[in-house]
Amino acid sequence: MVEDTVHLRKVGVCTGKSGRAYIETKLKKVKVVVEGTLWKETEVEGLTVPDLANTLSNADRLAKEMTVPGNRHEKEMADLAGTLDSYYHSDEFQLRVKSETERIKSEVFGDKISGYYTDKGKEAPKGKLAASERVYVFISSAMPLATIRNYAASVARLGDPNVSLVMRGFVDGMTKIQPTIGFIASVLQRDQACRPQDGDCEMLPAGLVVDPLLFRRYRIDQVPAVVYTRGLKTEDAGLSEGDPKNTTISDHYAAYGDARLEYLLDQIRRESGSDSLAALLTVSGDRK
Repeated sequence: MVEDTVHLRKVGVCTGKSGRAYIETKLKKVKVVVEGTLWKETEVEGLTVPDLANTLSNADRLAKEMTVPGNRHEKEMADLAGTLDSYYHSDEFQLRVKSETERIKSEVFGDKISGYYTDKGKEAPKGKLAASERVYVFISSAMPLATIRNYAASVARLGDPNVSLVMRGFVDGMTKIQPTIGFIASVLQRDQACRPQDGDCEMLPAGLVVDPLLFRRYRIDQVPAVVYTRGLKTEDAGLSEGDPKNTTISDHYAAYGDARLEYLLDQIRRESGSDSLAALLTVSGDRK
């Protein structure tokens, strides 16, 4: 309705029966225009309580008579959703994620990859942990950056190639690599004021890997978390250590909580009785 004019348009075929239109107005008369042509000027009747009651009653009746047809594809969609969910959690898909991680690392970082990741292609320097032992420090980009940097500094201070930081996936998904590069730089860059575009920035000597299979294998559902594994045997060093088809382990121990890495490792040392962890903690001076 515009000012004193009600505009109507034809819908369907007229059955010849009179109808009623409800409008909000204080006017006594209004002009009725149908499809752009003035039809007539008519008086406005007030809506009485019985009229309102009848209208609501008819609306309720029609609502009960109306039947919304079911989705004939509901079962098909439910089956497809279940299939997709199973595939997402399958080893096959997770291994594809791992392979894509390695490809992007190689293409984006090139010969500078050693500044961000441990280099499996070269002989790793000797550490306190045996070749069959690992310490995984599980983190997430959702954690406070200061906390993550503290863990990175601790990993660097321990100086063992078998101790590494682990992320579940890329920041903002696999389709965007730049956020992940920026995040890694902010974690491992020794001087936060350094600008990579102005020259090389010194990085902390701490390995950081993206591996959802490690999260899955050790059932990590909260971070930060630290896992110590021993008796690790690997079929292919180029594949994920979280893939049970590629590796076997003797046992593992986990510790959770926002605490210093050395403290969490010492808790695991007490539980596992590991001499290697005791030697590792001696490096940082945290052996109790």
